[in-house]
Amino acid sequence: MTDSAEWQTVHDTAVTNTNQDSMVHVTINTTLICQNMTNQEFAKIIMKVRDAAVTLVIERIAAVSKWDAQERARATTYFGRADEEIRSVLVAGLPKLLFALRELVPEKIVRWDDALNKNLTCAIVADSGNNRAGVCKPDSRRRVIAIYSAFCTDSNGELWHGAKVKTIIHECTHYTDTFNSEDIIYGNTEGGMRAFALGNPDSAIRNADSITGYISTFDKTVAR
Repeated sequence: MTDSAEWQTVHDTAVTNTNQDSMVHVTINTTLICQNMTNQEFAKIIMKVRDAAVTLVIERIAAVSKWDAQERARATTYFGRADEEIRSVLVAGLPKLLFALRELVPEKIVRWDDALNKNLTCAIVADSGNNRAGVCKPDSRRRVIAIYSAFCTDSNGELWHGAKVKTIIHECTHYTDTFNSEDIIYGNTEGGMRAFALGNPDSAIRNADSITGYISTFDKTVAR
């Protein structure tokens, strides 16, 4: 094995086996999740991205608790209104989203064509080159996110455009025990989401990218 090969620990102790023909065979899936990095590198990035997403949600939970003029303006930008109904949805949904994010581990982030997807109760669409990720709502409690090739080349946390942090948040808002959001319209910019919110103040609070934008779309890098 070369020095650049990726090593994985399969047992943390060394023992002497005295039983004849009792060799244990271990099968390791070495297929790359992302073609531009090793699976070990991917796992480290996912945890960094997950932790950044957790921080962003914690910040919004604190801001909704205060619900000052600045936070109401932010809510109006993404939901078209900042009334008590909007606040109630956020008060209920953000802590659940935080819990779901904290449950994410690298093993739950899989390729869209990974064998794990075959055990899901809905079909994950094929990789078009433009889609980033997908989840199966009936399997919400399993916290499995299927990613596509474009996810691998997005920035980790540049929040003014597409980023892994935003994709992870977006997908977790779909879970039935968080926001149970829908993909009514896609958008990665504040301007686009504001225009949608103003024309759709009743449905914006149910739109995954509107919720994601409210949490994480601004001029900041949270993960590199």
